Amino acid sequence: MIVKVFATFRQIVSGKEITLPVKDNQTIRELLAVLIDRFPAFQDELFDQHEQLKPFVHVFVNGKNIIHGDGLDTVLSATDEVALIPPVGGG
Repeated sequence: MIVKVFATFRQIVSGKEITLPVKDNQTIRELLAVLIDRFPAFQDELFDQHEQLKPFVHVFVNGKNIIHGDGLDTVLSATDEVALIPPVGGG
């Protein structure tokens, strides 16, 4: 599965996307665990000390934010497109 990353997340993976293996009925939580195994810097970027997704970190599956569905328990298929967007500031 291709996971697209944006803004500061691109520095962690040294690119715009990363290919990760996905199993049938794998959840976003499980996919992010695989991502963190490969890129440990994502642990502090994505999760707080209670293992909850940090505020303003957005995870999209097929263009829909997971907060409008099952959150980290959103089930994936191999054809889904995942995007990770960090908090963005500016002015």
